[in-house]
Amino acid sequence: MGSEYPTIKIKAGREWQLKRGHPWLFSGGLQQAPRDLAPGSLVDLVDAAGGFVGRGYYNPKTDIAVRLLTCQDEPVDQAFFRKRVQAAWDLRQQALDLNRTDVFRLIHAEGDFLPGVIADYYAGVIVLQSHTAGVDRLLEPLTAALAEVARPKAILLRTDVAVRSREGLGKAEPRLLMGEIPPGLTVQENGLRFKIDPWKGQKTGFFTDQRDKRQALARYARALPDGATMANLFSYTAGFSVYAVAARPGLKTINVDQSAAALEQARQNFEANNLPAAAHIFKTADAFKWLEAERERGAQHEIVILDPPAFAKTHREKDKALKGYTRLNSLGLPLVRKGGLLITCSCSGSVMMAEFENAVREAGAHTGRDLQVLEIFENGADHPWSLIAPESRYLKVLFCRVN
Repeated sequence: MGSEYPTIKIKAGREWQLKRGHPWLFSGGLQQAPRDLAPGSLVDLVDAAGGFVGRGYYNPKTDIAVRLLTCQDEPVDQAFFRKRVQAAWDLRQQALDLNRTDVFRLIHAEGDFLPGVIADYYAGVIVLQSHTAGVDRLLEPLTAALAEVARPKAILLRTDVAVRSREGLGKAEPRLLMGEIPPGLTVQENGLRFKIDPWKGQKTGFFTDQRDKRQALARYARALPDGATMANLFSYTAGFSVYAVAARPGLKTINVDQSAAALEQARQNFEANNLPAAAHIFKTADAFKWLEAERERGAQHEIVILDPPAFAKTHREKDKALKGYTRLNSLGLPLVRKGGLLITCSCSGSVMMAEFENAVREAGAHTGRDLQVLEIFENGADHPWSLIAPESRYLKVLFCRVN
């Protein structure tokens, strides 16, 4: 093979998942952990007989010791990244109506065969997240490939995400890798306009994974009666509300989030679509406490949306997360008027759809509400996941009629 990369041998019997295409090798699968190898170093994995299995990057500081980039004996360079980025770019051109949408997830980590890489596209600006030591070391060829394929106006690096701590990495301020970001960056999604703060916004500035769910909500909103209200919990910049009010202008929304800055941006998103923000409520509050107060005063709404941040970052937190989802939905369900719609979401990757459904089912039993599931959503087409690596199948959304 004559590889230029250090070699790590896998324990006998631990290579079969990798040969099937799974990108992770846990530390327990190493015959012997290498010494004096810097976190993020490129390595070759070989089986117990010395046969080549794949090439990836190594980190001794995390349970996932090696993340595979390729099962081929090929250089990991700009040409390698160009092929992967081009394949991801082509998929988005095929899956999305880019005449009406210029905001999408361009690289979805393992789902696009680039572990540790998140890249979102905002009307010509790419916001790149590095989650791992390996990606940190490969930024130069990766950035060059993104620039070559997508020809963006700018590429901004965000390394201020908590997940980096699992790799023994610290956070840093956002850093412009190329170009300039225009002030007042505004994107279009399904013909609606949204203002983006790529420097300080949550994640990379916008939650592109809820595009199809927002569009589905618009269908239900059109048929709402006069005087209808919608409570949007964990609303962030009110994407769901903008879609709903654009479809049903008489709808009154209550947008609840802990971030005053996000709610100010939500007001701007209403105005950007010629929807009067003054007709709606933007409440800076803890969503759980707000729900408890609404329940106490007997308030009800035609639609209640529960779209919290992830309750479980790891499998160890799953049981606690499931209790959290049951509690959240138990608080939200009494607020839904009879015949109304509950939209409830989970973005905890360690929680499976059946487990999330059971948490919502328990909430229905606790509150005496019967739920009809109308639609189920998972990752959108710009958030693909691999059948062999379902860990990137993280999003779960239920549209439920409440009786």
